[in-house]
Amino acid sequence: MPTLPELLTRNIPPHSLEAERAVLGALLLERAAWPRALDLLEASDFYKEAHRKIFAAMVHTVQTSDGVDVVTLSETLGSRDELEEIGGPATLGALIEEAAILPRLEAYAAIVRDKAELRNLIRLSSELIGKAYENGHPAAELLVDGARQMEALVRRAGPRRGAMLPLPALIASPPPRPLWLVEGLIRQAANGWVGAGAKVGKSYLVLDLLLACALGVPWLDTFAVPRPLSIALVEEEDSAWRVYERATRLLRGRGVEAPPTFVLAVRTGIQLDKEGSLAPLLDHLRAGPVDLIVWDVFNRLHTVDEKRPEQTLPLLRRLDRLRDEFGVANLVLHHSRKPSVSGPDLASGGQQLRGPSEYQGWAENSLYLKPLKGKGVLIVEPESKDALQGQFKVHLEDLGGDARRWVYDGEVTSRVAEGDRTRELILEALTLNPMTVSQVADHIRKNEKTVKRHLGALEQDGAVDYVREPGSAGRKLWMVKAKPEPDPQELPF
Repeated sequence: MPTLPELLTRNIPPHSLEAERAVLGALLLERAAWPRALDLLEASDFYKEAHRKIFAAMVHTVQTSDGVDVVTLSETLGSRDELEEIGGPATLGALIEEAAILPRLEAYAAIVRDKAELRNLIRLSSELIGKAYENGHPAAELLVDGARQMEALVRRAGPRRGAMLPLPALIASPPPRPLWLVEGLIRQAANGWVGAGAKVGKSYLVLDLLLACALGVPWLDTFAVPRPLSIALVEEEDSAWRVYERATRLLRGRGVEAPPTFVLAVRTGIQLDKEGSLAPLLDHLRAGPVDLIVWDVFNRLHTVDEKRPEQTLPLLRRLDRLRDEFGVANLVLHHSRKPSVSGPDLASGGQQLRGPSEYQGWAENSLYLKPLKGKGVLIVEPESKDALQGQFKVHLEDLGGDARRWVYDGEVTSRVAEGDRTRELILEALTLNPMTVSQVADHIRKNEKTVKRHLGALEQDGAVDYVREPGSAGRKLWMVKAKPEPDPQELPF
């Protein structure tokens, strides 16, 4: 049996050039193949450098035009000075000749990806072995880092689509419990949003969250952080001065120095749809493990139309691939849509995000912020697929001496549930007899402004109606709207 050094130095890494050429040829021939290809593959999955460049150019061409063929692909490769490097137009023509039959594309793509996963496993094992031989690497640190990277490989390999798992097998071999970066709020290697309206304090609050993570202390003295985390902040919204000002105030509020595991890129032009702009961040991710990347703010991090899912979903898939390749969690700051003008807005969480509904389905754990009366007072609504965490209230406290801190004010009852209860009370009151707004407000012990808002929503829903009192005042008398009698001809009996 060969020794480990012999295996690592004498053997060619696993690959299949035939499958790679077949996949690339199919993608040149069939536009319908692209959705499946983007789900299964990325450029780094290809073993041959020329094939990596061809696939990366294909992805760019598909995302910036209606489709890809030999002509458009040659243009893209030429603009990157890579056409001759891959062998010229003749190489692209040869790919078409070797194209896979479309129904078999997924099988060929699975071979390419499987070989890539084997190479990643060899790479990771080699790195861990090398570090184990070096001095200065504690065993516990290597084990934690190795387990994190191995978990990322396992997640990316995952069961193929269509694989069925019997329930007894799941019960007999339970999956690992979720690992939290911030207990109950941010799961390890998971993606999500921080959603809020403009100018409510989301960047300020998230900066406090990141400092707690980098320091390894409970956020808001409430939500446990298991260890000091490695943090990267991609800041395209606020200026460097704004970040400096807020960070120094929050650090003074904690009485600590800036944590060294917190790095940031402030207005450097990073764009999720421009591969070259991501190079410094990717270099940092390759240099060492990063636990959490925060992206502020979503609409400044791309050049596509947020309202078109076919343009924005590739951005989210790019974040998924960062998670899968590096085991990093992503938290993206995004704006909420404007509330309805026709009555109380009962939407919550991801339902309020600006843009397509696919955004909500993409997230695994998110935080949604709503302002309350008073500067720096917020309701935080967590949404997670792995934990049930109630809404809670926070406020920004001035400690004097240019020091600030965010303070946890405890859980709050759901505002949606409270609104539902208010409408129930209004309807119960109006079943007694018609009432004016002031009479309803006295009866249910709410202010008139609140009652008017809910009556407007109930009127729009067809639940209530009103008549005018006789006389010059002509106040509105509200009443429960009678339901129409059913047509006897339409009865089911």
